[in-house]
Amino acid sequence: MNSNQYRSLKNLRETTWLTEQGVQEEQINPPMQSWLLEKGLLTKRLRSLCGAHFRLEVLHGPGADWDALTLANSSKATYEFKREVVMWCGEEPCIYAQTNVSESTANMHPWLRTLGAEPLGERLQSLANVTRSDFAFTCVGACDSDIYPLGRLSITGPLWARRSTFTIRSHELIVIEVFLPGLLACGNRSKEHR
Repeated sequence: MNSNQYRSLKNLRETTWLTEQGVQEEQINPPMQSWLLEKGLLTKRLRSLCGAHFRLEVLHGPGADWDALTLANSSKATYEFKREVVMWCGEEPCIYAQTNVSESTANMHPWLRTLGAEPLGERLQSLANVTRSDFAFTCVGACDSDIYPLGRLSITGPLWARRSTFTIRSHELIVIEVFLPGLLACGNRSKEHR
């Protein structure tokens, strides 16, 4: 994705979304590409990288306006609720994730409202009849106004993100995962300590 294809959050409805093949054709540094294309649980991979320094923080205040990422190219426009978390490795915020749950999905699966700090992916993996769509990828570019509040933090771009839809017995929820700059810093520091 060349630099003029990066979008600020204000223009996400026009964002170019890439397929897995598109991401493989991009000139993305290999460690980031590896994270973007990860098919397994991001929580599990980050936990194995960080060990006891891993933690998952549920955000309770207003976060960044990532709703535009969810709604871009989506026919669904309303959600019963959203859950926002940041996965940390020590003092480095590594991955922001937002789950958007429709009213019908929330009614059929009320446990989604009470996850607390339990990772969504681990819970979904324990259920039967769960499928996940292919990923769509985009890069949100940085401009002076693109400072994304995540709890008490302010993150700047460009940031790679991916979106997918989980289906639980015909009920859908949309998950956005945004890969923060601390992810690669954490990976480099872990290699230095081995």
